[in-house]
Amino acid sequence: MVNEDGGIEYKRELTNRLKREIVSFLNSQNGGIIYLGVDDKTREPLQISEDTRHAWEGTISQWITNAFYPIPYSLIEILPNEAVFTIKVRAGRNKPYAIDKNGFDSSGVFVREGSSAVKASNERVKRMQQQYKINGEFDAEISDEQKLTFEVATRVFDKLQLDFDQNALRMVTSEGDGSYNNAALLVSDQNPYTAKLAVYDGLNVMSFKDKKEFYGAITNQIDDVLKYISLINRKQVVITGDAQRVEKFDYPMVAIREAIVNAFVHRDYLLHSDVKVELFDNRLEITSPGGIPDGLTLDEIKDGLTAMRNPRLIHILDKMHYIENYGTGIRRMFTAYSNQQSMMTPSFEVRENSFKVVLPNTNQVLEDSINIEHVFVHTDWGLNSNDELILEFMKNKQRKVKRAELEQATGLSRNKVFAALNRLQNANVIEKIGASVSTGYKLK
Repeated sequence: MVNEDGGIEYKRELTNRLKREIVSFLNSQNGGIIYLGVDDKTREPLQISEDTRHAWEGTISQWITNAFYPIPYSLIEILPNEAVFTIKVRAGRNKPYAIDKNGFDSSGVFVREGSSAVKASNERVKRMQQQYKINGEFDAEISDEQKLTFEVATRVFDKLQLDFDQNALRMVTSEGDGSYNNAALLVSDQNPYTAKLAVYDGLNVMSFKDKKEFYGAITNQIDDVLKYISLINRKQVVITGDAQRVEKFDYPMVAIREAIVNAFVHRDYLLHSDVKVELFDNRLEITSPGGIPDGLTLDEIKDGLTAMRNPRLIHILDKMHYIENYGTGIRRMFTAYSNQQSMMTPSFEVRENSFKVVLPNTNQVLEDSINIEHVFVHTDWGLNSNDELILEFMKNKQRKVKRAELEQATGLSRNKVFAALNRLQNANVIEKIGASVSTGYKLK
């Protein structure tokens, strides 16, 4: 291993002192890497059990949301399955970062000096605050409206049996004059930002069934949107060949909740546009103003890295229990569809000034191909789960597909795919199109 320097740190085990190293990298120019489970002197990796790795991952994940301020949501990456347990820390934009319980003084702020994390003097902390004064971060700025009330928020905290402490929730600006910031404005009863919902008849926007607009505190808007969708989220009952009853919602509610909450949390409130929720016959689209901040990619977002646009709003909604397991939202959407045994998955459209989540209607394909479902339920041609897997994929595509594509999509071997295709052809469900390298298969 390379020698320890300003960007690399080796630690034998996980202790609370590791928080100092993390904070020092957050406050640095280029961030750094921490290797955990390494002999301090020889730099040789130690044998670390899977249980220990799992425990370390859980502890550091909790630290990300509870141990530092500002909260470094998108800045710390944990790699527990590497040969050496690795923690990658990016340099933050909102310096200085501190150990939360110690605060912004020499006991809480650490910086890099050579290969060590050292306490920053109070003078250095002040210089950092001046140098990196938050600029253009909407939820930290002073609200233009200061006559705010919080009846909705108070009810939420009362229900949770928690104190509604505006200072602890960081709803006031750092200037010390008690002025409300825009994070407070968003959770207040006077929140001026709205969300719009439309239900269309068909697959395009030509014909409306219903239109709604939602006002008030951001938590009220989230609740009202979710309640409305739950009322029109149909449940399909399928009777299988084993006389079992399978119930499937058009859209998994877990996926809906994650998409809706993320749309409000990550919205760019500097853009003059609304959160839009649009329901078509075959899909639900949730569009949030603002692209992905902090230079992250969609693949990184899917892997659990988080784009932190409104850290104070996130902090408040986390305390109000509107955010769970932060950073896992997209993965939870995929899991929700998998739990409904659907071959369909959520998709995403990322543009410079918008982020759209598209949730497919799991029951629409079922209705569009009811005759094929009938074949599976009422025939005795010996079709098995492999056949159903391939058929489900072909129903989603609604076009000619090739054998290699089916192998990749289903994970089945070449021989199993060939056997399934032969059975489906014999059942007169699919047809073979083309020859040689252009051979493909399509639903009849």
